[in-house]
Amino acid sequence: MNNQRDPSNKSGDHGQPFEIIINAEKFEVLQKELSFRELCLLAYPDAVFGDNWAWTVTYADPHGPEGSLVDNAPPIKIKKGMVFNVGRSDKS
Repeated sequence: MNNQRDPSNKSGDHGQPFEIIINAEKFEVLQKELSFRELCLLAYPDAVFGDNWAWTVTYADPHGPEGSLVDNAPPIKIKKGMVFNVGRSDKS
């Protein structure tokens, strides 16, 4: 299944969409960069941010490093084939 969602285009545009993977689901994105929250919203369109929710975002670049993102960090540069794992948990 291909999803094409554009949470915001403020991070720039590649012109043509390319594929990334989020939680084992294919997405086509146009942005050159995505923020922590934009990735969370792609994975969970009903995302709620606040004290009762804990979010994790990890990534693997097939041609580069692996790592994790935190909220309020600078956006990450998006490359074709990147794999993201986005998790959420209710702290209640």
